[in-house]
Amino acid sequence: MEEHSLEEIRTTKHTVKNNVFIKLFEDVRNVYKLYQELHPEDINVKQSDIEIHSMDSMLINDIYNDLGFLVKEEDEFKFVILVEAQSKWTENLTLRLLLYLAETYRHYNYEHKISVHSEKRVKIPKPELYVVYTGNKDVPDVISFKDDYFNGDCCVDVKVKVLKQTSTETVSGQYIGFSKVYDEQRKIYHNKIECIKETIRICKEKGYLVEFLTEHEEEVVTMLMYLFNEQQERETYEAARDKEKIEEGIEIGEKKGIEIGEKKGRAEGIAETEEVVLGYVNDKLPPEQLEELKAAILKSKRRNLGKAN
Repeated sequence: MEEHSLEEIRTTKHTVKNNVFIKLFEDVRNVYKLYQELHPEDINVKQSDIEIHSMDSMLINDIYNDLGFLVKEEDEFKFVILVEAQSKWTENLTLRLLLYLAETYRHYNYEHKISVHSEKRVKIPKPELYVVYTGNKDVPDVISFKDDYFNGDCCVDVKVKVLKQTSTETVSGQYIGFSKVYDEQRKIYHNKIECIKETIRICKEKGYLVEFLTEHEEEVVTMLMYLFNEQQERETYEAARDKEKIEEGIEIGEKKGIEIGEKKGRAEGIAETEEVVLGYVNDKLPPEQLEELKAAILKSKRRNLGKAN
């Protein structure tokens, strides 16, 4: 098996995660701002009381989260906070964060020489779990593991708060604003340079991550170029897959049409092909792809009717 260095593993993981989010919260100043956002009542915690402990820095296969940090109070850690950035909603977020939390506690116990087999109850920091959601779906403010998986009937639960509001007043709100601006520009511009330049210009104008974008503009441009290329490749793949579905639908429809035609007359059978094909792929394609399908069917029908006559 090929050996990989820790740095290579970190790099590989970062390429498949949200690079801008990770870069933003590599800076403890921004993590401190996030904590102040989550706990505005806590005026005693200082920036020096924050320790970043994201699991991408651990040699653990398939278990790593976007942001994890500990909050200290009087030489003891009182909170462990895990945060995930999510652009597409998934029903498995609570399970993922439960696994991240378990692994975080395991690592915490190891670092602090804590044994779960000791007779006395051990001290561990209180967990808080968050998702920063940048998509457009209407999602709840809080999600629950036992509700998601067992309709509330389970002795184990974790609750995850969802941060989803755009705002210039909070660091999470600014990141959400930045992400939404990029998504909007991605729809307008097919040229990645124009898309990225406009994203950064608009974000600075609106007050989203201005300091971060000014300090790290070159890195952000590189990250967004990678993201743009990745999305373009995915869209190309999805278009090819949809084309295969159309061709498959036409082929199935023509076969069905021929079968019907043998019983009811060729012309009559071919006339029913469109209904058969559309019934097969109607729930599998977006509206614009259905229009392409109808045009392809019409062309196929004319060709076959010509043969029939």
